[in-house]
Amino acid sequence: MRFKTKLLLITLLPVILISAAMIFVINFQSSRLSRIQAETVENLYLDLKHTELKNYVTLARNALTPIYASNLKTKRQAQRQAREIVQKMTLDEDSYFFIYEENGTNIVNPRLTYLVGSNWIGLEDADGRHVIRDLIDRAKKGGEFYSFIWKKPSTGEYVEKLGYSVYLDKWDWMLGTGIYLDEVSRQVAKVQAELQSNVSETRLVLFVLMLGALALTGTTIAAARLSEQRFADARLKELSARQVEFQEDERKRVSRELHDSISQLLVSARYGLESALNRSEKQGDITEPVEKSMSAIDDAISEVRRISMALRPSVLDDMGLAAAVKSLGSEFSKRVGISVDVQAEPLRELLSDEAKTALYRVIQEALTNVARHSDARNVTIKLCRHGNNVKLRLEDDGVGMPRARKVGGLGIRNMQERMDTFGGTIRFSKAKPHGLAIAVTLPIVKQKK
Repeated sequence: MRFKTKLLLITLLPVILISAAMIFVINFQSSRLSRIQAETVENLYLDLKHTELKNYVTLARNALTPIYASNLKTKRQAQRQAREIVQKMTLDEDSYFFIYEENGTNIVNPRLTYLVGSNWIGLEDADGRHVIRDLIDRAKKGGEFYSFIWKKPSTGEYVEKLGYSVYLDKWDWMLGTGIYLDEVSRQVAKVQAELQSNVSETRLVLFVLMLGALALTGTTIAAARLSEQRFADARLKELSARQVEFQEDERKRVSRELHDSISQLLVSARYGLESALNRSEKQGDITEPVEKSMSAIDDAISEVRRISMALRPSVLDDMGLAAAVKSLGSEFSKRVGISVDVQAEPLRELLSDEAKTALYRVIQEALTNVARHSDARNVTIKLCRHGNNVKLRLEDDGVGMPRARKVGGLGIRNMQERMDTFGGTIRFSKAKPHGLAIAVTLPIVKQKK
């Protein structure tokens, strides 16, 4: 794994872990809070319903008090009138009052009328509780709340109901009412749903913030890496340009040394041998070795001049780029036997010395590739000004350039780097009908004086 990738992971991992921990804590706390709040809401509703039931029963008892306490009517008349009053005291479809005698006989039930007149002392609900017996017992104790399963008139379903009853000792009646608790469950579920919705929104906001933090961190790191990469590329180009400059300076020095020192010494030695040969015409025994030595010295002089020109052609400094390219083409044609047609315009001060040298090296490298790889017979070189640019086009009629060498060859990269240094471009394409075409464009930057 690369160092930069590790650095990115080290930077992002704490953000991810902290965000995940926050989401976990929020989920845990929200579940706990939801449970506590549901219990609180349920207890609150039950307290309200307890008070409500007591008030209802008190209301009904107060409505019966004038009759219950009166001695003007017989017991039978008073009870009949009391039943009629309670029968009419309905709160809503599912809220009503009921009256049972001590033995469990129902005498008032305005909603479940089929219960009236029957004895239900032994009635059990779905949980096995003796509902009527327990309500009567709690009424005799002064009134207590009691939960049981009972049929809901509006739906016909059996749901949990909270009852409250009081005992009328004078008539041995149990008077009571109740409320169905499914409404309480719905209210609690509604509160839980709202809380869960808020928690989900909070979780979503946190998740979005986490993604934003990750995106911001990643963008910052990417920007830093891009800036670092650009800085490194700029430094690399600068170093490459300086290296080329140093190489050219060194080549110029070596070329000058070869031309001014070694080449002159070889020429002087040849003249000495030639003089010795002239003086010894009558001594035929030294003629042959002297001639061989002179031939070897001639070869050495030619090789030194070739190396000197390859390192730094003096014609480039003395006559300019156009003359140097023509000289290079002529020397190349003589050396490798490939015809070279050079059409070069004098550029004078359109390019700096460094740019001229770079362009010369590109042509030199291209000709070297032609000699090594192309199997070409003819090469055309065109060098001219085109607007604000200097254009170079070199074509051969060889086999072209394989893609692998076009992309990754060292010489090709050197050519591209030389042009990049001066803001130029170089493109490789197929020549017609066959061969390779190299097109170079270099912006004009006049030599600073």
